Amino acid sequence: LKAANVRLLSHEVLDPGRLTLVVEGDLAACRAALDAGSAAAQRTGRVISRREIGRPEEDTQRLIAGFQRLPQTPEPPVVVESSEPLLTLLSSTRQGMTAGEVAAHFGWSLEEARKALEQLFSTGALRKRSSRYRLKN
Repeated sequence: LKAANVRLLSHEVLDPGRLTLVVEGDLAACRAALDAGSAAAQRTGRVISRREIGRPEEDTQRLIAGFQRLPQTPEPPVVVESSEPLLTLLSSTRQGMTAGEVAAHFGWSLEEARKALEQLFSTGALRKRSSRYRLKN
């Protein structure tokens, strides 16, 4: 988004590794922003495919209007049924794990994994550095 004058309307993570972006702005600017993001992800070798819809029809624009960001209300904290399997997994990895790695391991959604990790972090059981969580020593 810093590569061009565009506005992000929606960012949805479908599962670890797949996401959908809805970007608004001049078509060339939107393509430049998508090119820059795709190039950055390509350097890690993780771009499988990319699809853009430029100048959508009126019907499509009405659908996209539903993607406009709304103010988010804070959600109640998620109660992790048992944190033992997660703590055991984290104790086996010295460098820690990201929410995406935890989600892939347990078959959780990315949001479930992030909430479980953040809950353990807020109780003081985990340390967080960048996007990696690891056990406190």
